[in-house]
Amino acid sequence: MADSRGQRRARPAGGSTEADAAPRAALLRGALDTARAHGVAGATSRRIAAASGANLAAITYWFGSKDALVAEAIFGDLERRLAPVLAGLEADEPPATRLLRAVQQLTAELERSADDVPLYLDALVLGAGPSPLAERGRQLVAHLRARLAAVIRILLDGGAIAAWIDPDAMASLLIAAANGTALQTRLDPDGPAVTAVAGQLANLLLGAATTS
Repeated sequence: MADSRGQRRARPAGGSTEADAAPRAALLRGALDTARAHGVAGATSRRIAAASGANLAAITYWFGSKDALVAEAIFGDLERRLAPVLAGLEADEPPATRLLRAVQQLTAELERSADDVPLYLDALVLGAGPSPLAERGRQLVAHLRARLAAVIRILLDGGAIAAWIDPDAMASLLIAAANGTALQTRLDPDGPAVTAVAGQLANLLLGAATTS
């Protein structure tokens, strides 16, 4: 399938059958394994094809480009890891409980996947400019930020946290802190556990004075 410039477009996901899903999944696994072994920049089409047992044309057929494949492999995997965090934000519990648990789960998951933290951060840095990595990374971060901000807004409206707190900005800060804490743990493995740092951060937010 070609676009107006004559370039191949990725096969629409909605047209896939269960049998079709196997080669697509193999490409995703191959791309993720290759990026883990060689870094994002070293995840070349040939290496991915070899790791996937596929030919080069399959990358274009299923994803449109190698960069789009790598972006989906890395951030799709992270999205699956964060699914319990997002689900917890919708739990039928007090907002403060949901927020504290979400921050702890977020950092705990990054701790469990510590070996992949440099890969995720590398993808975010390389995706700073216009690219499939940037687009996919922004989608994931924006979705997580929106869900965190919604809970923070409930706390704000209920007077449980300080009036000066901006829900979107605070949600972004929590995400940035989780990323930074995960990296810090890699640099200083003998330091405080990620979950302990997360608890301190969440309690700072929840313990903020309610006066502006």
